[in-house]
Amino acid sequence: MNPFTSSTLECYLTCPRGLEEVTAKDISPHCKNVKTGSGGVSFKGDLQTLYTVNLYSRTGMFALVKLLEFTADNQKDLYYQIADYPWYEWINHDDTFSIRSRVFSKHFTDSNFVTLKVKDAIVDRIRQKTKRRPDVDKDNPRYSLFVFIHEDKVSVFLNSSGSSLSKRGYRQKIHKAAINEALAAGLILLSGWEPGKPFYDPMCGSGTLPIEAAMIGRNIPGGNYRKSYTFKGWKNFDPRLWNLVVRESREKIRNDKLHIFGSDNMGANVDMAKRNARQILIHTHIKFAKKEFEDFTPESSGGTILMNPPYGERIGEEKELESLYQLIGSVLKQNCVNNDAFIFSGNKELTKLIGLKSQRNYVLKNGKIDCRLLHYPIREGNYVD
Repeated sequence: MNPFTSSTLECYLTCPRGLEEVTAKDISPHCKNVKTGSGGVSFKGDLQTLYTVNLYSRTGMFALVKLLEFTADNQKDLYYQIADYPWYEWINHDDTFSIRSRVFSKHFTDSNFVTLKVKDAIVDRIRQKTKRRPDVDKDNPRYSLFVFIHEDKVSVFLNSSGSSLSKRGYRQKIHKAAINEALAAGLILLSGWEPGKPFYDPMCGSGTLPIEAAMIGRNIPGGNYRKSYTFKGWKNFDPRLWNLVVRESREKIRNDKLHIFGSDNMGANVDMAKRNARQILIHTHIKFAKKEFEDFTPESSGGTILMNPPYGERIGEEKELESLYQLIGSVLKQNCVNNDAFIFSGNKELTKLIGLKSQRNYVLKNGKIDCRLLHYPIREGNYVD
């Protein structure tokens, strides 16, 4: 399929594992035939749909356009089926491109080899037709290709986003343990927080959770502050259509009063969070403060408390965190009655030390780390697990 001549594009939006349902719900108002998959959602639409998903998606990572799909169980078949596609119709010899491969197959065990084979097939096909070849540019290509192989099923996509959509453009500096913006937005959406109610992150680090909450509360699209998308460099980019999508999105931004609070026990983190919020002029909607976690008390009831405490990724660190997780349970029980607390952690043993019974357990991935988002409705009574 030539992505520049088709009126209906078959697309796939990747997302952090565990956020497929949230992602499908997030983009459903903007496209057709939305279906959840593993690590993303498929959808159909035209160029305007593709632009809209790139701009609006909060939990998506890469918006991909399907080019071809076939079966192959050996390198020769892979090469010839890739080479059979008319790449020369839209990749010129003076264009640049890149390839990323993800392989889960007994037939193809080396993703680097797959990348090299696909690159050779594309270059050979274009050179055969034009007598010249395009160059590979891993950093800033005009066309970015994704290749997925699962056993003998091969799928090739054109990446319309460029760098991950999780890169909003507001984080100048981040805390070393910060989660990416797409995952942060997904946690907020999973929590069911409503913008009219208080939102608290008492371990805010560089401020990603409060900032994402403020963007959700004001209905600011995930890509509102982002400057670069790969599709802007495509030969069929329609700037008037893109400007229409952007203009319509900005007309929907709200300026309602929000009750969002972020605190941290390190002043450097609070300063970092404030700077990140100022980058997008959203700091007036968030109250950041330096505060020890043991002193945390919500200003009112009926709010959502969401935190991402450290979970001991380095050897020997887990022991040091046991007292912190015990403190989390104590503070929630004593200070946070009639609020809903959500703890995001990649350490099941540490979360047991919270000593509360979770009502719901969401299974997620933070990169390659298996994580859980645990919901603790804090109410009067005994909540010991």
